[in-house]
Amino acid sequence: MNQINQKSESAKYWEEHLESWEASAYFKEGQQKANWWDRLSTVFRGDAMYVRMQTALELLKPHIKDKTVLDVGCASGRFAFQMIEAGATKVFGTDISNEAVNLAKQRAKELNLQNQLEFSITDVVQANTPLQQVDIVTALGVIEYFDAKDMAAFLGNLRTKYILLDFPDLGRKKEFPTWMLRQVYIRVNKLPGVYLYSLDEFAKIAELFGFTNLRVINKNQFYYVTNLPE
Repeated sequence: MNQINQKSESAKYWEEHLESWEASAYFKEGQQKANWWDRLSTVFRGDAMYVRMQTALELLKPHIKDKTVLDVGCASGRFAFQMIEAGATKVFGTDISNEAVNLAKQRAKELNLQNQLEFSITDVVQANTPLQQVDIVTALGVIEYFDAKDMAAFLGNLRTKYILLDFPDLGRKKEFPTWMLRQVYIRVNKLPGVYLYSLDEFAKIAELFGFTNLRVINKNQFYYVTNLPE
């Protein structure tokens, strides 16, 4: 799973840019590795990424105890570690960034959690790339970079019944001035597209791969799509 021959455009971008973005998104831990644009985005983003992660964890807590989880776009493993603390039996984390995955592995080793946390490098939108079979798949800030073709490949690679994904809902276009500022950021940094979906549009793709009974949860100004039991 660590051998990637031809990377998607989004994978190429994040492989180079993830370290800077993560340093700015989780600014309370220092921004030394963030570039100028990512530091500027922190002024407008504030602690939103912490809120997004904590909100997702709240939604997962009733379902996660003694379960296995795959966290897609795990970066250096923040969310994966929190899910272990919340009661998950094992969390697999995957990302495109070699540096981020190595950092996650190092942290797991330092905390003696190698048996509960496993990290790997995967381009999840490459077709026919089966991922670990788990109870739940999570992804924060990931699927908004997938067009319909990449979304289908991603969902087709999943081996799970349940998902909880940070959702690129069409309603985000109403978030002024955040949305307009993000468009500037996308163009300046040559980010390969941000795709917004309605629930119907997403469900039309997801149902082809067995994901039904989907709903969108809007909590703390973040949207999540899931089929976890209510």
